[in-house]
Amino acid sequence: MKGAYKTLKENITFGGEFDEKYFDKCVHAACLEDDLAVLPGGAMTEIGERGINISGGQKARVALARAMYRDADIYLLDDPLSAVDAHVCDHLFRELIQDALKDKTRILVTHQAHLLSKCDLVCVIDEGKLLCADTYENLQNSDLDLDAYIAEKDDNDQEDEEED
Repeated sequence: MKGAYKTLKENITFGGEFDEKYFDKCVHAACLEDDLAVLPGGAMTEIGERGINISGGQKARVALARAMYRDADIYLLDDPLSAVDAHVCDHLFRELIQDALKDKTRILVTHQAHLLSKCDLVCVIDEGKLLCADTYENLQNSDLDLDAYIAEKDDNDQEDEEED
C-alpha cells in the first residue's frame, strides 16, 4: 500500500526527510519517549489496522509530534490536551507549545483553564460568538466575570462526563 504510514516513525515524519536529531526532539516534546521504550519495535512499531493499537492520548501525542516535525509557520491545535493526564498536559504545554514552537504562530483551543495565564492572548468564545480577546490579566480585571464563565464551562464539562 504505497503512501500509507505504517510505523510510528513514518506517522511522525509523514513522508518528510528523516532527521534523527529533530525526530528525537519532537518525540521528547510530545512526551513519547516512555511509549517508544515499551513498544516492541520502538519507533519502527507498526500501528493501526495491521499493527498495534495505541490509546487516544498516544494518538494525540503522535499527531503533535507530527505537527512539530512538519515545522510549519502556523499551528492550529484543536484541544490536543484533552486526551492526556495532568502531568503529560503540563509537559506538552511547556515543552512543545511554549518552548519548541515558541517562534511560531500557535492557536490553541483548550478547556484547560489553568493554562490561560500562560497564553499571550485569550479569546473567549461562546456558542460561536467571540465574547472578548485580551491578555488573561486584562480579562481578569475587566467587566467579564471570567472565573464564573470558566466555572460554568467546567460544570458543563463535568455533567457531560457524568452522562457518558
